[in-house]
Amino acid sequence: APTQGGGLPVAVTLVEAPACHLCGEAKSTLAVLAQSYPMTVQVVSIGGDPGRALMQQHRAPMSPLVLLDGEYFSSGRLPRRKLEKRLAKARKVRPNE
Repeated sequence: APTQGGGLPVAVTLVEAPACHLCGEAKSTLAVLAQSYPMTVQVVSIGGDPGRALMQQHRAPMSPLVLLDGEYFSSGRLPRRKLEKRLAKARKVRPNE
């Protein structure tokens, strides 16, 4: 499988809001990309304290807020091409080799 032995999985955090169509699109995109790239996806609700804290910490103007390995990646519509490039790059990097 292409995901085996390709570096560490990227930890993706998605902060979603209720009734947010961009959040739904982002989750669908991540589900598709997860078939090709090693990643873990954590979905956090903006309604809870952790979600609100992340939105404030990263000064995200809108949902969904997407973090890669804890770092700000995007807010609002998920830029799929940019994300694929980042995931492909992460897959090539092999720590501890």
